[in-house]
Amino acid sequence: MWFVGAGLLGGDVESVAARLRGVELKAQEHEADMAVFERDHTALDLRVKRLEGELEDLRRQRIEAYARWWNTREDRDRALHIARRLRRRLERVRRRRLRPVDGYAEG
Repeated sequence: MWFVGAGLLGGDVESVAARLRGVELKAQEHEADMAVFERDHTALDLRVKRLEGELEDLRRQRIEAYARWWNTREDRDRALHIARRLRRRLERVRRRRLRPVDGYAEG
């Protein structure tokens, strides 16, 4: 065995202790990095949630805009249909007024 109780030499103890300090320092560096990454993740998570909320709102607005467009289109088509019917009626009335009246009196 390589630990002190098994006859580990003094130089070996110092090298193991130095290696231990190095590994512990590396672990602390990783811990600091993890804290930064966790803050970044939290900030990004909040941003994603905010953007998802905005996206949901924009989708709702898009549907509402399309519904307004569709309803306006229906109103336009209805108005054009009524205008065509009134135009035909107006033409019939004009044709009746322009008919020669004397043609009936002679017959």
